[in-house]
Amino acid sequence: MAYFIRLTTFTSEGAKDLKTFPQRRKEFLAAALKLNIKVVSEYAIAGRYDIITILDAPDLAAVLKLSARMGSAGRTRSETLSALPADEFEKISQSF
Repeated sequence: MAYFIRLTTFTSEGAKDLKTFPQRRKEFLAAALKLNIKVVSEYAIAGRYDIITILDAPDLAAVLKLSARMGSAGRTRSETLSALPADEFEKISQSF
């Protein structure tokens, strides 16, 4: 499994309809589960993004499928970053 950070912003349509957030979140969690993606943590944040989600996924393809499914509703936009635990990066850095 690999870690990914999903940075999400609400579109103007999504921001107008925040009352549906609990239902949309349930849909997101169910879609992730179907793709064998574990949601490690989620945070509502202030700043450039509205939601940050840490995912543990089998691969990038699964995360892209999740983002495509959730983005097709037009309520959010997301940016996904792949992440490596610092201890693993430390091991890799020793080979430079």
